[in-house]
Amino acid sequence: MTRASYLAWLLVPCITLANDGSAEATAAGGIQLVREARISMEKERLAISKDLITVEYEFLNTTNQDITTEVAFPVPEYDIHSMFTAGPSDLEGWHVWVEGKELKYQTETKALLDGIDFTGLLRSMSIDIASFGQWDTDVNGKVSGEISRLAKHQQEELMRAGLLNDDLPLWSVRKTYHWQQLFPAQKALHVKHEYKPQLGLEHLDEDSLRQKKAEDFVKLADVCVDPPVRKALIAAVPNDNGFAEGYVEGEWVDYILTTANTWKTPIKIFELSIERPKPKGHEHYLVSLCWEGKIEKRGIDTFVARVTNFTPKHELRVMFFQIGK
Repeated sequence: MTRASYLAWLLVPCITLANDGSAEATAAGGIQLVREARISMEKERLAISKDLITVEYEFLNTTNQDITTEVAFPVPEYDIHSMFTAGPSDLEGWHVWVEGKELKYQTETKALLDGIDFTGLLRSMSIDIASFGQWDTDVNGKVSGEISRLAKHQQEELMRAGLLNDDLPLWSVRKTYHWQQLFPAQKALHVKHEYKPQLGLEHLDEDSLRQKKAEDFVKLADVCVDPPVRKALIAAVPNDNGFAEGYVEGEWVDYILTTANTWKTPIKIFELSIERPKPKGHEHYLVSLCWEGKIEKRGIDTFVARVTNFTPKHELRVMFFQIGK
């Protein structure tokens, strides 16, 4: 992959989720992506910002018969360590429209650890999987939530299974939104999603930026931070008398692109739009991602990539670095 990093207007003050995929319900009751080569994705427009994700598709049933299939939107797997807050909540305001009409959908949520599904065990104890049992801590470090209210023998069972380390939940969450959809024969169908994303968070001190120690959650190589960008980030670390006293904050959004390959490939027209946060006071943002091809600037804070006949080979991570306070 050609690795490119994009530093937008560095000197001017001025972060996961997936493409829809065709799916089917398995005998065990889960959702499994399957290939539906009779339906093509004619267009996809993906707009990413820290506050909102919008995805618009135009599907085409290329056959002379109506097709009804399950459409699934899987969210990138996450655990309690990689989330912006200690107790991550459900994606906020997740909506789907088909031909302008909002639809109801179902949500499948699974708890996984080392590839083993512990959904049934946690549900038997009435633990909300997606929020890690509403896990939270106060200013004194006291843990609250559903796990803390379990009987001792139940907590011990979770610890034996490896799902709990003292009071900290250790499972990861795999979530899929899905609904049944009719694709009329030889007709285009417009589908739109919109939601507020969960953000990953990384605090990058000078040693991390200089690669003297490993980053905690996300490697800078995952978003193709090149030397000039890294240099700018190092210069932005707050310091006093030459000694580093702070860090640069990086927030990221993950998006699963490759599920688009469950439809007839390639995507005829694909457009990616990234919106950098507007400056507030002295702070401004740098944006970085790995991308093959050209990214153009539209206005001060919007960056757009447009590809024809696009077959995704990699997932997408966009990172927003906050400079200044």
